[in-house]
Amino acid sequence: MTAGVAPTARRRAQFTSGPAPLDMWEEVFARADRALPSQAPTWLRCVCAVDGLEDATRLYRTADGRRLVLPLVRRSRLGRLASTLDSLPTGWGPAGLLSDSGLITPDDVAMVFADLAGQAFRVTVRPDPAYASIWDDGIPEGVTRQPLTAHTLSLEGGFDEVWRRRFRSDTRTRVRRAERAGVTVEHDDTGRLVPVFQDLYAKSVDRWARQEGQPLALARYRSRRREPAGKLPTVASVFGTRCRIYVASVDERPAAAIVVLHGTHTAAYWRGAMDDEVAGRTYANYLLHRTAIEDAVTAGCTTYNMGDSAPGSPLALFKSRFGAVEQNYASYRLERIGVTAAADRLRGRIGTALKRRRGRR
Repeated sequence: MTAGVAPTARRRAQFTSGPAPLDMWEEVFARADRALPSQAPTWLRCVCAVDGLEDATRLYRTADGRRLVLPLVRRSRLGRLASTLDSLPTGWGPAGLLSDSGLITPDDVAMVFADLAGQAFRVTVRPDPAYASIWDDGIPEGVTRQPLTAHTLSLEGGFDEVWRRRFRSDTRTRVRRAERAGVTVEHDDTGRLVPVFQDLYAKSVDRWARQEGQPLALARYRSRRREPAGKLPTVASVFGTRCRIYVASVDERPAAAIVVLHGTHTAAYWRGAMDDEVAGRTYANYLLHRTAIEDAVTAGCTTYNMGDSAPGSPLALFKSRFGAVEQNYASYRLERIGVTAAADRLRGRIGTALKRRRGRR
């Protein structure tokens, strides 16, 4: 890691730090109105159980009396100094700092990297997109910034306001078409619909592979690495009623499904899947999100996070049709040796090779 990070940051804020006791973390989470589902203690239990990681969550007490929690996991292979720290790992959503007062400052951000510097081979923090400007202002020298774009829908004003003023007119039209086509939506928070989602997800993986020109065996292998079979069942079991699965059916055949997570006042669309042959032109996905958004409003949520997507992509356009607004933010990485650039170059070469292969077909 860059030697100059810690001294600079430590001059900017007074703090004490240490492991986060579970009861205190739960209290901070309950007091943070904008807390993300992925900042909950039970969510980290899922991460550790599925990926075999160690809970390394930190508690900070600032000079002005605020309590901050950084959900954090450690992956150790060759000892502590060769380990990695993530808030959170890829596929588990953003985390970053959680404040019992809702206030997070650039000094708090600098404090985090000062505290973690030297404790691992690599530290990666992907914060709540809502605090993007604060994190950018507080990041010290030597930290690598990876730009990301999330989409978030405000639920302020109630569902009628969201439906009439935030949903685009063509979105409302597609929802009505789905209803006229006989699409039905059911939801469950006991885990009963997990097998249905997993079956739809397997079909989605095959469809995405065909669209991208990937070998089917490679796509399935990468999917198993990214989304192991035990991941969703674990989340449904441990996260409990905060994990809701919605399934849209056409003629009683599952066509599409989404997984929505709930925090204190924030709902988050986490995963989606579809059987394109069954869904056809029924616009089942539109009715799914419409239903989940109305449920989120009823549950007292003020935002509906729709996750990351590439700007200008079809997925980004889909999210914008519901009134979700782009939020540019970043993931931050600090490491001992500059291996990130080399890894990124390797991934770039693989991506180029796959594109050339598609071009020859």
